[in-house]
Amino acid sequence: MINYLKIENGQLIPSHSDTDETVWLAVEKPTEEEVDQLVTTYKLPKDYITGVLDDNENSRFEGLHQNTLEKPALMLLQYPHATISPSGYTQLDTFPFAIILTTDGKVITVINNSADFLKQTFTTPIPNSELPIQESLILYLSWQISTCYNRFLKELIVQTNKLEGELKVSTENSQLYQMMDIQKSLVYFESAINSNLEVLNMLYNARIFTDPRAHLPKLHDILVETKQAATTTSIQLKLVDKVSDTFSAIVSNNLNNVMKILTSLTIVLTIPTIIGGIFGMNVKLPFANREDAFFWIFVVTTGTCIFVIRRLKKRNLL
Repeated sequence: MINYLKIENGQLIPSHSDTDETVWLAVEKPTEEEVDQLVTTYKLPKDYITGVLDDNENSRFEGLHQNTLEKPALMLLQYPHATISPSGYTQLDTFPFAIILTTDGKVITVINNSADFLKQTFTTPIPNSELPIQESLILYLSWQISTCYNRFLKELIVQTNKLEGELKVSTENSQLYQMMDIQKSLVYFESAINSNLEVLNMLYNARIFTDPRAHLPKLHDILVETKQAATTTSIQLKLVDKVSDTFSAIVSNNLNNVMKILTSLTIVLTIPTIIGGIFGMNVKLPFANREDAFFWIFVVTTGTCIFVIRRLKKRNLL
């Protein structure tokens, strides 16, 4: 699907076709016909588009060191997206996002999976900038991706803190599955953010920018945001690893405590069973001829149970 967008009063407006006013072609899950159409119309290398169809494609750039944009240039970043893991819990994956600069001053973005930050971008006014539209969009989209990582990281931190609060009473595997999904998300984040950081650093020396000094402040903000996400991911990954180890130990300990209590209760409940079995034998036994025999047997049984319970509690076994 190809969405044609133009700018009116700083706002992105959908267009039904590709016109001279079109500045952005947002392509999502392109078909073979759409890929051929874009390649033919804008004289693009086919791998600029088909590379995004591989979810494991790494961040890279091509053609950004041209003095003038004589052929299309590509900057490929990775963005985060929430999915459902095989265990049934929310997991954050990263997918490739291609930003293609055409020779006629337009921007083409290509994704193979939905992107929440793009939906927000379509409804948000483009910041006023004296830069050409291609430079403004490439910096604006890079900023949106960087802030998207930090937003998801905050959600992961909240989930981790919530799981920590459940440690005291946890004896189930569900929390372990959730912790595993958080670890997987952070591993994906660490790899993707570091790859993005390498590409963004290369923009400092990109020759296609008409005025390098003009884009440096915005690029600096993007790099600061990306480095913050990288640092947070690294720290959180180490913490989650420690919490996961602690989590496993606590779950095992909680299960041991439950088994300890059940075993102690079994011992206590065995006492009446033994005494009842003895006095149920068809032989001559003490108290057999007393009318209050049941009362005294009950007293002895109860006293023995109370004594055993106190001894078990004193030894922290109940």
